[in-house]
Order: sequence, then structure tokens, then C-alpha cells
Amino acid sequence: ASLCKSQGQGAGTRRAASPSPSPPPARARAPLASRCLKVPLALSSPARRCSAKRNWAAISRASASSSSSSSAKDAASTKGEGGSDLDAGYNQEMQEKMGGSLTYEHERGMNYTRILPQLIVGSCLQTGEDAAWLREKEKVRGVLCLQQDSDMEYFSLDLNPVLRGCERVGITHVRCRVNDFDPHDLRLKLPSGVAALDKAMRECEDGECVYVHCTAGLGRAPGVSIAYMYWVLGMPLMEAHRVLTSQRPCHPKLDAIRHATCDLIFGGGTNRVKVGMKAPVSAKEVLVAGLDMGWDNPAQCKRDGDRFVLERSLPAGRFQYKFIVDGKWTYCADSPVTTDDGGNSNNFVDVVAMGDPVADYVIRSR
Repeated sequence: ASLCKSQGQGAGTRRAASPSPSPPPARARAPLASRCLKVPLALSSPARRCSAKRNWAAISRASASSSSSSSAKDAASTKGEGGSDLDAGYNQEMQEKMGGSLTYEHERGMNYTRILPQLIVGSCLQTGEDAAWLREKEKVRGVLCLQQDSDMEYFSLDLNPVLRGCERVGITHVRCRVNDFDPHDLRLKLPSGVAALDKAMRECEDGECVYVHCTAGLGRAPGVSIAYMYWVLGMPLMEAHRVLTSQRPCHPKLDAIRHATCDLIFGGGTNRVKVGMKAPVSAKEVLVAGLDMGWDNPAQCKRDGDRFVLERSLPAGRFQYKFIVDGKWTYCADSPVTTDDGGNSNNFVDVVAMGDPVADYVIRSR
């Protein structure tokens, strides 16, 4: 349950990565005014949750008639022009693993979009001055950082000046570490991320807001923000997705939110699952990639007779995976096969929850 003191939408950026050939000076770009609808949402009972949903419908209608003249493309370029080698490597990995054509230019500094009067989604803070800017210009009261230490190391980002800058201006800085480009880890961390965001929201006074960021502000931060709007504010999932993505082009993984929602309903238990294949006798090494490990962290199979097998404890849901036999990626034709969004053929396994597996399967499928 949460109390949201005001709802509405708007947009604002600082040193935004705009595709425009001649962007104006960053500091000259004042946050755009937004029409803020004062709608107290006390979500502590079913009746109030229903009222909240009606309020959100009114907000959506009002937002449609008061859209900002500034495009959210100010925050994320789709052209991929310029940028450093680090940006190029990051963008290639992001597009391969998350889909889409959006790019991030770290050198151009922090960029963000105000999704609701109390919620801003953006890229990472890079300096103590960024914290001062957010406090002075956007009235940010809390910052929720979803980055891992490795994300910061990649761009040689030192967090200490950011923390000192936040402390200096009275911003509460909280971390909830989520792996980049990893929908499964996002699924597991969503409850703690949403809880941290809800707590930060409760600490806001009138006119203050919370800034949620990952590295680029295109995956993890939008995902946590959508889950917050869905779970806490009572918005329908697809409406929350529309409200955010219509203002900030990004690619949050809805399946991660759906599975996390089912985990909350049915519990987060795991089942022991075994996958395997009959590999050539001459095979020296067989690995499995995917499942809950991600495609970059394959696990080694053990030989079991004439088969190579791997056992994992997995939560409920569908998991895709692939075998790597002596360095060659392949799938097992004797196991269920599916095609992913990129046209790749992968094996998959459906894991059902403990307790009521039939109900769990029906709801997850729906």
C-alpha cells in the first residue's frame, strides 16, 4: 500500500542524448512544465485499489490531451551516431540481448524522463553535480540505483562522488543491484526493487520525487518503475507500460514482470530440473547456456552414461537453453524446441510451481 500525493506526467532532461544535429546547451534546457493532477491514492483496501484504477483512467485521458512538445527521444537516440568505443560495445550487447535499436551515449551525461510527478526514470548519475542538479531542478528526494559494480567499472564510473553529492544536497541514495541484460535476475529482484522504490516514495514531501536509474535507463529502471505502477499504484500492466514507453523509448521485459507477479501469488519456490543430450562419443566438453544462468554464463554438464546432463533448481516458468558441444552451439532435437524473437532455435523447459502446478501453469500461460 502506498500514498501517491500527486499524479500526472511530464518530461525533462539534463545533457540529454538528442538525435538533433544541433542540440541547445544542456544547462539551458529547463524541465518542461507538466499538468499535475492531484489524486490521492490510498491503496490499502480492495475498494481503494479499484478507485485507484479509475483515477488512473482519468489521468490517462488527461495526459493524452496535455502531451509534452518535447520528444522522449531526447533521452535515447535511435541513430547510434557518435559515441565512444565503450558506448559502441555496450550498445551492441544491449541490442543483441534486449532487442531494439536504441543506443546509449555515456559521454553525453545523464539523461532522464519524468514519467509521473513523483517518478523520474533515467540513466546513471555520473558526478556529484548531477545530484545537485536533480535536487535543485527536479526536486528529487531519493535515488534508486539498480547498477552492479561491474556496470560502473565498465565506464570507469566512481560512485563515491555521487554518494557525497547526494548527501550534500539531502538526497537519499539506495542501491538494489540487478544484472544488466538479464530478465531472469530482474524477475528475482523486482520485489525488493519495488519495495525500495515504494519506501523512497513514502519519504517524499509535496512536490518531491524519486529518480530510478540503471546504466542507460532503458531496461532495468523502466522495468522496476512499471512493476511499481502495476503492483503499488494499481495500474493495469499494459497501461503502465504504455504510460512509460510513450514518454521514454525503452525495452522493459514484460515477461519478467509477469513471472514476478506470479511468483508473488504462488510463492517463489524452485523445482529440481534435469536437461541433457546424447552427444558424440568423441565430445570432450558439453556446456548448457541459458536457463537461469544467462547466455554468457554456461554451466558444464556431467556425463551420465551416454548422455551429458545438467541439473538446476529453477523457479516456475519457461526457460530456454542451448548446448555448446566442444565450442559449437547447438540444440537437442529430442527435446522441446522453440524459436526466439531473433529467429534462433533453442530448447526449452516448462517448470511448474510447487503447491498447485495446474493453476500456476494456467495463470502463467495467460
